[in-house]
Amino acid sequence: MDVELFPRQCKIDTGSEPNLPAICRELYSRWIRPSSSDRFRSQIEFQKLLLHIELYRMQQTTGTTHAIVSAKRYIEEHYREPITAGLLAGQLGLSPKYFAELFHKMYGKSVTSYVTELRLREAKRLMLHSRFKLRDIAHRVGYADEFYFSRKFKKEIGVSPTSYMNSRRRKLVAYRPWIIGHLLALNVMPYAAPLHPKWTESYYRDYRHEIPIHLSAYRYNQDWRMNVVKLGRLAVDLIVTTDDLEEQEKRALGQIAPLLCLPRKETNWREQLQYLAAELGETWQAGKWLEAYEHKARDARKRLQPYVGGKTFVGLRMVGNRLYLHCNGGMADVLYRDLGLSPACRSEMPTYDRPIAVEEIDRLNADYMLMLIRRDNDTLAHWTKLQYDPQWQAIAAVQRKRVYELPSDPWREYSAHAMLRMLEYAEQLLTADHPSLIRI
Repeated sequence: MDVELFPRQCKIDTGSEPNLPAICRELYSRWIRPSSSDRFRSQIEFQKLLLHIELYRMQQTTGTTHAIVSAKRYIEEHYREPITAGLLAGQLGLSPKYFAELFHKMYGKSVTSYVTELRLREAKRLMLHSRFKLRDIAHRVGYADEFYFSRKFKKEIGVSPTSYMNSRRRKLVAYRPWIIGHLLALNVMPYAAPLHPKWTESYYRDYRHEIPIHLSAYRYNQDWRMNVVKLGRLAVDLIVTTDDLEEQEKRALGQIAPLLCLPRKETNWREQLQYLAAELGETWQAGKWLEAYEHKARDARKRLQPYVGGKTFVGLRMVGNRLYLHCNGGMADVLYRDLGLSPACRSEMPTYDRPIAVEEIDRLNADYMLMLIRRDNDTLAHWTKLQYDPQWQAIAAVQRKRVYELPSDPWREYSAHAMLRMLEYAEQLLTADHPSLIRI
């Protein structure tokens, strides 16, 4: 076939492979010999040379990536100490410029910016404790000069450390479970929040010891009167809730403390996070969090391309014996917007939930099926029965073992923290990096 494998003029980065000069000399010596067999042999050796360069480059890239990851881990453990890109580059045997470029490419920020971010994040955490003076906080996070720390803090955060300390000692209530996810992205720990080992599994597991007051999280806050009574006994400063509360519930909460109502309809999770951040004086933190999320999403999208490029996906939900064609806000944003996956079913609305028969699922001919299955006995019994149904087994994705069960936590939540967990889960799931994830 008349196809050029390489451009007529191109550059190939060979790195510092030590055997390359000898290989090139041998190749050249064969090429200039009059024998046709030698010239043919030199062409074969040239192809081997290209393979040799590529394998060496891959080996070096893997080693360099590991070195950058190790450098990031070192920064996280030693950010209170003087750290520069030059210092880290010297430890890794890389040039400062090359190291700085690699670090920025991998994490979307410079070493200096990351050190500052870690220091200010820790400073904000320490400001919650009244026993620390500003001078002590500055020293604890790596700034010898408290006045320089104050200027740096105000420049980055937007308010002075004193103003920030006064505002952060408020006792905040996350009235809905998903509000916890927004607050965590802002590095704000609520004083009270709905927590339950089943209904809010990850938040209960990871933060139950850090959140002093646990409200009921039973089935989307059906126990709201009990929560209102509990909050009425506390001295709380602000209740963060949503604007879709019933008036009776809203009035009851308003008698306890001021309400901050996040707009629920016609807004996405990014807009909700930014709105909350502006109200709490955490615009800087929201910006940093979103910047890191977007960078992670771009990397995940690029990494997934070899695995799922050109493949189609469909989301399904099962309740009792009924199946639904399903796409909630998190799936729409993470799977189809941020990761760029291709939906097998096109819809005018980004989110949808409508009944669907097994025959219709088969006709969609999706490469991957993502399942949300309600964890009650009735649904699980029907799900077990469905998997033995000949019509179900005839679906192409079922035969290829490309049916994955998604856990309701985080895939039924719509918050910043949940989006990040969905992103990480999807990347691990579709690259087969996590053997414990459920493939059906």
